[in-house]
Amino acid sequence: MEIFDLIDALEELVVQARRLPVGGNLVVDRKRMLDIIDQLRLAIPADLRQAAQIIEGRDQIIQDARETARRIIDEAYRERERILAESDIMREAEARSQQMLLDAEQRARQTIAEADALAAAHLSEAAEAATKQLDDADQYALEVLRRLEHQLQAFLDAIRTSIMNLQERR
Repeated sequence: MEIFDLIDALEELVVQARRLPVGGNLVVDRKRMLDIIDQLRLAIPADLRQAAQIIEGRDQIIQDARETARRIIDEAYRERERILAESDIMREAEARSQQMLLDAEQRARQTIAEADALAAAHLSEAAEAATKQLDDADQYALEVLRRLEHQLQAFLDAIRTSIMNLQERR
């Protein structure tokens, strides 16, 4: 049987079906209906089945291609955003490192200036202390020399006295 004959048989089956009193539904011979459907399937030419499979495959390929394209586009946008973010981060990092260098140089200059000032103050204090120590040492040496002079004068006086005593005894 040809497809059109089977479609006609299906139509005749529906026309001959009894109507139910409620709702307008039909009572159809189930076995005969399924038999005609099976015959329809078998009567469909292989080219039509193949065409349907090709169309189904084509639809799947198109859907896969669209998903792949969507993934590639999404990945490209993500990569673009990553590259933009990296370039922003790099610019920010360079600016920050430059500022850190400037700050470090400023702190170094300030530390050197403070160290110079502290060294000058210590040097001044050391010079004053050295001058005072020299003055104190000179004062001490002068006192020692004066005592020594008094002692030597006392020895000389004692020696003169002893010499005079010895000369008088003779």
